[in-house]
Amino acid sequence: METAIFFALLIISVGSFCYEVGRRYLYTRLGRPEARSEHFIQRLIFVLSKLFYHERIMQKPVFGILHLFTLWGFLILLGGTANMAAEYLFDSRLAFVADSKAYLLVKDILVVLLSIACVGFLLRRTIVKIEWLKNTPIVFVIIVLILVIAISEIIFHGVQIALGAGANLAGAAPISSAIAGLLQNVDLHTTKKLATIIFWSHFLAVFALFFIVPRSKHLHLVFAPFNVFWRKHEPKGAIRKITLEGEEPAIYGAKNVEDFTWKQLLDSYACVKCGRCDEACPSHQSGEDHKPKRLNGRLRKQIDKRGHLLKKYRRLPEATRYEKATQEERKILKKVISGDVFEDEFIWTCTTCGACVEVCPIFIEHTAKLFEMRRYLVSAQQNVPEPVNKACTRIEQQGNPWGIEPAAIKDWVKEIGAPTLDENPGAKWLYFTGCAGLYDEHARKTTTAFIKVLKQAGIDDYAIWGCDQRCCGDTARRMGNERLYQKTVQNNIADWNSKGIKKIITSCPHCFNTLKNEYPQFGAGYEVVHYSVLLAELLQKGSLRPVKLNQTITYHDPCYLGRYNNIYNEPRNILKAIPGVQLAEMTRFNNRSFCCGAGGGRAWTKAETDNAITKNRTGEAVATGAEVICTACPYCLTVFSKELPGSDHKNNIQVMDIAEILAMTVAGDEK
Repeated sequence: METAIFFALLIISVGSFCYEVGRRYLYTRLGRPEARSEHFIQRLIFVLSKLFYHERIMQKPVFGILHLFTLWGFLILLGGTANMAAEYLFDSRLAFVADSKAYLLVKDILVVLLSIACVGFLLRRTIVKIEWLKNTPIVFVIIVLILVIAISEIIFHGVQIALGAGANLAGAAPISSAIAGLLQNVDLHTTKKLATIIFWSHFLAVFALFFIVPRSKHLHLVFAPFNVFWRKHEPKGAIRKITLEGEEPAIYGAKNVEDFTWKQLLDSYACVKCGRCDEACPSHQSGEDHKPKRLNGRLRKQIDKRGHLLKKYRRLPEATRYEKATQEERKILKKVISGDVFEDEFIWTCTTCGACVEVCPIFIEHTAKLFEMRRYLVSAQQNVPEPVNKACTRIEQQGNPWGIEPAAIKDWVKEIGAPTLDENPGAKWLYFTGCAGLYDEHARKTTTAFIKVLKQAGIDDYAIWGCDQRCCGDTARRMGNERLYQKTVQNNIADWNSKGIKKIITSCPHCFNTLKNEYPQFGAGYEVVHYSVLLAELLQKGSLRPVKLNQTITYHDPCYLGRYNNIYNEPRNILKAIPGVQLAEMTRFNNRSFCCGAGGGRAWTKAETDNAITKNRTGEAVATGAEVICTACPYCLTVFSKELPGSDHKNNIQVMDIAEILAMTVAGDEK
């Protein structure tokens, strides 16, 4: 009878588990197609290394170790659990488990570690109370169930030893043996009854997990490994290319859940809801109402609701669905992702800095979904912020988001002393200054300084495009105007190819990222170098010999240079090569750097309002005691320069580009 009950519960619980997981997997397939199957062996090695070592989870060491104990404890317990069923129900043994001294010893150790982990998780949620962890009753139920499974297994083994099963191997399992020792004076009937209680406690907890896991955030146990396997293989800084068909006003991007790719939908089911993304998000950490974790939580709920209806009415045209649907179903079908599930403010607040993606233990791509929502809002012209429309119109009409006519800067371009391509048609390098380098008063200083440094190093094999240089398109793409972006790219590629351009230097990380990582999507094959890398090489070769500069400098890592393109050392090497410079790091730097607040179009949408992120970051810079805030990005340079004069910071601190500092020490300029 017990055997029949056991297998009935097993079939029901496993069947329920498979149904819930399978249903959600089918919902992900409602999304748009996306190729993620290339590099199979590399992906497999990567996911196994991340899964068994917990590299990103280990960035919080205590929690990482506890989580590692849980993973390995569960994996080892699988064999013990199977053996429990065999011993109790069939009076049999799995020899490779029950008769292996090595396995029994490892199992005893890991069960203890797993139990310690469960206690640690409970303390963490009740005593320590981490801010970014959200407590729910189901979380505590799952932790207790895991604890019951671990303890019951080790007690059951001890009871079996007391009953004479595998007594010759007792020494290999010290804790189970100790439990058996405590049962020496207990009569046989009571010991067998205890075995029954422990057995059913163990498996009822297992069956309960089969029911609970797919209905809770712990669904990540199933989907997370696959999410890591199908992680993005393209450059981190590249947005997914979409094919635009027809003329405007064709609508593209994500209006509803089915407009995301299947991988973007999978993200939502793989999400652990741990809150690390919120902890890293500069917007959320600066007091703005933006939480990256909502991207997956809300999207998951909408997929569950809408996915069911899309499956139910999949053979009907969209208009007919509403006729057949109930009133409640119509509410779900009418609700759109961009604007209803996610408010406009949420969609436009993000700086696209990538901090959330960088810290996510399972490689969820948060910003990719925001870009799809922006694409929809812009193409459908629904509640697009006026500054976004203005910037895009200026790019289209004047070739730059400042809206300045190129003719207005002709004299300045002549003054900086750089040859144009017309003057130096055989130039090895095109120095692409970027829009900011031509039209922003702060970034112009960077352009001038870099040209001075090149002259000092004796480099003349370069040219600039001139005052008729157009934007690279980054601003348009990050703000969702994919049509304008692609048009800009195609025009630039055609012009540059006509001039035989092969190599490009840029001083803007946004230009650098776009030219290097996204232009290849359209057939470009340029060698693109950020000026900080070139300057570091010139210093290393001895082409530049800076004089002493007695200053303390703090360096701010631009998101699109550092986090997206892994350029952290070169700018610091430039500063370290200048005699007398003391580098004072902020509390958050390198891949954990905090955004300046200008990315993702905020340079335009927040231009006339207080930028809480910029205030936060300048405060961190001032706290270092540095005399100069140094960066290698025109947007960072501009927002810091605007923020400091009107801030509460009394320190006489300057904001300078790294090229300005180097020019000051090698070109004979005086501060």
